[in-house]
Amino acid sequence: MKRKKWIPYVLLSFLTALVVFFIAWAYSPLRPTAEAKQYLQSSNYVEVIQEKNIYFIPKNSKKKDFESVGIIFYPGGHVDYVAYAPLGYRLAEKGITVVILKVPMSFAIFDINAAKKVIDDYRFTNFEWFLAGHSLGGVAASEFLVKHPELIGNAVKGIIFLASYPSKDISHLPIQALCIYGSEDGVLPPSEINEKKILFPKSTRFVEILGGNHAQFGSYGMQRGDRPAKISGYEQTSIVIKAIEEFLSEYQLEKKNLSRIK
Repeated sequence: MKRKKWIPYVLLSFLTALVVFFIAWAYSPLRPTAEAKQYLQSSNYVEVIQEKNIYFIPKNSKKKDFESVGIIFYPGGHVDYVAYAPLGYRLAEKGITVVILKVPMSFAIFDINAAKKVIDDYRFTNFEWFLAGHSLGGVAASEFLVKHPELIGNAVKGIIFLASYPSKDISHLPIQALCIYGSEDGVLPPSEINEKKILFPKSTRFVEILGGNHAQFGSYGMQRGDRPAKISGYEQTSIVIKAIEEFLSEYQLEKKNLSRIK
């Protein structure tokens, strides 16, 4: 009898230990590299604003194609959002506004609606937004679309997956999409992307980065389960930026053609 009385206390202690372990782990995400932190400084061409989120705003840009076009970025799971500063900054150098979301415990799925606060921000009235996310962040971005279909074609014009795929079938959604993945990705191998292609919007453009891996979509060092990249992080980011530029340019061209028809 005495032994049975101890069982609830043992179970409670075990569950408490699990909760403590999870919280400690969740609040110890993969940290940004020293190089990533260098991209938090404003320059003559990019204004960096750190509030809750990190905002990369183009300044003195000669490229006017992407005025009032922005990307709202969901970070990868268990990755410090500062790790995506190099990508955000370098996109802003191309004239594209980027907002990197800070999410609870570095898990975007805990605040799927984080993008809505940016969309509703008075500073970005009449902006055309593209959602984006790395790994689990891409899942969160696609979940946002499912929850807010009324924004598709209005405030939200497209979605960008980096080493990611939608967790639900969104092939029916009338939205432009881009998926970029690395040939050396050990966390989400190209074979898994191929298997999940039926879940993507029908318009999705797929871009494989030869030599790219999972972790180099951010700047936080190696990740468990990933494979070594065959190209540098800077080169991988450059390829990502080029693919995104082309994707946004195609959208702008299509919009111009439609306006001429009207």
